[in-house]
Amino acid sequence: MANYNFKVDLKGIIRLLSDNLYSSDKVFLRELLQNAVDAIAARKRADASCLEAKITVTYRRKGNGAELIFADNGIGLTKEEIHTFLSVIGQSSKRDDAVRDSYIGQFGIGLLSCFLVANEIKVITCSAAEGKSYQWVGKSDGSYVITESKKEIAPGTQVYLKLTGTKYQFFTEKEIVDDLSEYGFLLKIPVYFDGETDKRIVNNQVIPWRQSLSMADDIMEFGEQVFDETFLDVIPLIGDDMRGYAYISTRQTSANTLVRHKIFLRNMYVTDEGRDLIPKWAFFTRCIVNLDDLTPNASREGFTKDHKLLKAKGQIEKCIFDYFVSLSQYDVRKLKQLAQIHNVAIKSLVIENEQIFKLFFPFLTFPTNQGILTGFQIVNASKKVPVSYCLQIDDFRRLSPLLEGTGSLLVNGGYLYDAGILQKLPKYYKNVKITVFDNSSYDNLLVDATAEQAEALEGFLNYARQGLEKSHCGVALKKFSPVSLQALYVQGEDALFHGTMDNNSFSNFFEGFDFGDLEDDKSKDMLYLNSENSFVQSLGQVQDAPLAHSIIQVIYIQALLAGHYTLGGAETELMNRSLQQLMEYALYGSR
Repeated sequence: MANYNFKVDLKGIIRLLSDNLYSSDKVFLRELLQNAVDAIAARKRADASCLEAKITVTYRRKGNGAELIFADNGIGLTKEEIHTFLSVIGQSSKRDDAVRDSYIGQFGIGLLSCFLVANEIKVITCSAAEGKSYQWVGKSDGSYVITESKKEIAPGTQVYLKLTGTKYQFFTEKEIVDDLSEYGFLLKIPVYFDGETDKRIVNNQVIPWRQSLSMADDIMEFGEQVFDETFLDVIPLIGDDMRGYAYISTRQTSANTLVRHKIFLRNMYVTDEGRDLIPKWAFFTRCIVNLDDLTPNASREGFTKDHKLLKAKGQIEKCIFDYFVSLSQYDVRKLKQLAQIHNVAIKSLVIENEQIFKLFFPFLTFPTNQGILTGFQIVNASKKVPVSYCLQIDDFRRLSPLLEGTGSLLVNGGYLYDAGILQKLPKYYKNVKITVFDNSSYDNLLVDATAEQAEALEGFLNYARQGLEKSHCGVALKKFSPVSLQALYVQGEDALFHGTMDNNSFSNFFEGFDFGDLEDDKSKDMLYLNSENSFVQSLGQVQDAPLAHSIIQVIYIQALLAGHYTLGGAETELMNRSLQQLMEYALYGSR
């Protein structure tokens, strides 16, 4: 049986890298930067007394393109290592388990990224151990040549790329400087840029957490320069193999806000996406953080989801929690300010944590029938008046008018997190009584009409019940506020059942089932007429059944609209028909 070796289509591999692995062509700059950093680290391992490390990037225009040279004074490569590590896809000098944890580049594909922007890669390298210079030239068709270099260089490596066409137009001198500054922002090895118009060290910023003493103003200024934004405060992020800052935004944010961070691995920029590292509820922060012990994925634009990532995320979460606790002890004013700006974000946090609940609840704000109140005001109100909350915004809109003049406090719990927080309130504040408003709560708001009022409207009520029979809605006379409100519609528990039965989709399925009494007052939809309303009181004069039917049907539709219920086809038809009948009655009188 013959054995065969796989053949690799290098252009296909490069296309795969471009379309699926790397998010942008500019990653070739990061890969070259990373290779240089790793080479210097390897040389320091072999010889701690070596010269001061540096990386130099040279940019020169040539003809209709530009030449880009990456040079480092790292460990370099021997001829054998050139064959092994430059010419074998997937082979990496950092694969040995004994040393791989000290490097980011472990996959043996970094140099291939250069083919995203150039058709040819030239490498001149001199091994610090061997002292002999070699030249390797690789092409995108998969061929390569190794020769002894005519140019003798000091130990280290130089990578030459020629940018042409659209790549030359895109990777301008400014673009390259900006990208190098982003990737190498935290590198301790100086990165020199030698351009035609710009010559500088691209990573000479002072990093506050590396200083023995950093003033608070310096740390805030650092964040403002990094993110080009002003901040309310800063939270130090300190943990095992982790240093950084979480800056608290002065802008109101939400869970849907796209937040960009600066996340580094062993001082090399990795990503601005913090989804797997920054707690989801911390969307009011912008973080710059360097981690030493995470595992990069193959593209080095993210991290492997393992126990190390979970540990780092837990440490960041703890840092932010501890910050809140310290504010409650030393700066309550700032805690209140934070809660006001990031009300929704803080609510998402307090609902999950008892300690943070107790810290922040007094400063959180909630819409009520008496205006926007803080948690502290709601707690105080519960000692004097009944306090309840609605689960839906529309319920709050329906109920608020009924509470005018009663002194009762109704909180709108229909917004994100609010109902969950209010539900937990009695658990953490033992003396607070707050209840959810449901259909049974109407008993406290609706008072029976007087016997005289009921008697005066008895005839109309009988007609009204007939007029709404097909709508499965009962009619009753009650006294409630405000007087200007003619009627109140309250949806019963059987509303969904009647809707299903009316749809006829399951009529055969339900045939023969005994559903018991579905027409009790609690389960039935009800239209309550206000016995104190002058128009309702005048309805006792109506003695014509068809006219009474039309009137009650219009009142029913108005009550639905006032309660922010959506009109279905049947309701729309009923409204049109009853209005037409009323207009005909006005024109022609009863027939």
